[in-house]
Amino acid sequence: MEKYDVKNDLFRPQVVIFDKDGTLVCFHTMWNSWCEDLAARINLVTKRNIDDQIFNLLGYDKQQKKVKMGILAEETHENIKLQLEDLLVTTGVSKVEAKNIISNTWKDTPENLQIKTTGDLKILFQRLKEHDIKIAICTSDSREGTEEFLAKEDIIQMIDMILCGDDKNSISKPNPHNARFICESLNVCISKAIMVGDTPADTKMGHAANLGLTVGVLTGIGTQTDLVHADIIVEDITKVVDLITPVKNDKKKWHNVQVTNKGLQKIAEYSSFVIKK
Repeated sequence: MEKYDVKNDLFRPQVVIFDKDGTLVCFHTMWNSWCEDLAARINLVTKRNIDDQIFNLLGYDKQQKKVKMGILAEETHENIKLQLEDLLVTTGVSKVEAKNIISNTWKDTPENLQIKTTGDLKILFQRLKEHDIKIAICTSDSREGTEEFLAKEDIIQMIDMILCGDDKNSISKPNPHNARFICESLNVCISKAIMVGDTPADTKMGHAANLGLTVGVLTGIGTQTDLVHADIIVEDITKVVDLITPVKNDKKKWHNVQVTNKGLQKIAEYSSFVIKK
């Protein structure tokens, strides 16, 4: 992985597809309490103390109060439920009982939804709209939780398409279907689409779909090592928007990004905008 200076206006897409948790909103702030509350409800019903097993499965570190790479960060809610059911079976619960327990203790969203966005979403999305760039959300989260978040931030009206983990037309990341389905639905060529996400599931999906550009952001679960399937890696979504919609009179003419090995060939196609240090 090498560092490059990338000039403003590197790539002008027709649509930017954003992941949600870890990309638009802080994953830890939103989901820490959810993990602990879910474990408490399951313990209460089963009369067992299986916090450690539940947290290990989800990828939640209770000591650090952080969600790490795991099924909560990358899987749909339905897949998480199935794996929780399997976990209960290993503790001696029957399959039927395990299904009922998870069904009765599961909540799609935290009871006290805490939101900490990774940037000023209204301003960033407005900049994209001013450049006639469509905005899509592709998330493994439920539609209920996704729409609740977008409504609370008062940006739902700015989104051209939302595809959630429990939608009938959705296939779990990193399958490229969702990215391609969004482009087809919005009548956008895949070469004119950007995927932005914080996990390998996001970047692998963008790469497999052969989108114009796949961008990893470091505001969520994934590290630079995790995001090797991205073309470029930047700090956050503000940097992404700065790259594709340069601000007038901005004195900063260059942006530092990290270009992965997979991105070198693609970036070379836009060589008039890239200068190696």
